[in-house]
Amino acid sequence: MILVGAGGVIVCVALWRIMFGIASTFVGLSEGMAKYGFLALATAIVAFAGMYARARLTINPDKVYRMAMTKLNTSAAVLEVMGAPLTGTDVRAFVMSGGGPKLKDFKFKLGGKRCFLIFPIKGSERKGLVSVEVKKKKGQYDMKLLAVDIPMASGPDQRLFLIGDEQEYKVGGGLISELRDPIVKAMAAEKEFDYLDEREDEEDEQREREEAEREEAEALKREEERLREEAEERRRREEAENLEKAT
Repeated sequence: MILVGAGGVIVCVALWRIMFGIASTFVGLSEGMAKYGFLALATAIVAFAGMYARARLTINPDKVYRMAMTKLNTSAAVLEVMGAPLTGTDVRAFVMSGGGPKLKDFKFKLGGKRCFLIFPIKGSERKGLVSVEVKKKKGQYDMKLLAVDIPMASGPDQRLFLIGDEQEYKVGGGLISELRDPIVKAMAAEKEFDYLDEREDEEDEQREREEAEREEAEALKREEERLREEAEERRRREEAENLEKAT
């Protein structure tokens, strides 16, 4: 990252000097415009080139997720088994591989970058676990694998392949299978968290009811005390009036 930043600065300065030299040959420029105008232009060009290169070479897992969800929600086979509509969650796991520079036949080139993504989905009838493999090829997303594992009520899980096959599923030494464990644990933990949240909500409601009953009892007690004091006050006034009449 430091080398890339240093390279960007060097390219920016070189581009600045070249543009300034060419422009000065044909147009008379003030010193301020020469320093800051072309420097800003060179910086913008380098920044744009960097963003363009990054967009072509890197893989955005969020974009891969959206692509997969679009294909899943338009697959009749998946919707028939799981029920429409399909919704995802924030629980996702992904691994990036490749994309580094390499030298082959005395030619410098960048290796293909791959993204392995796995995430749970939920339909109106069943839940499932989606496995995705995407390769960045000439700046475009090339989806190599899109499969859904669907737990069945009886028997083993059903695996539906929209793209790819079982052989593609085992690419990278079964890397997709290795990603399953944390997601399955997260899904199991989500169920446990839901149960704990429900129990905590019930305890909060019970505590609120007890607090309301206690406040109501205290208010009733204060009202009884007030009425008793008023009755005592009336009794004392009546005694005083009777005593005054007697005298």
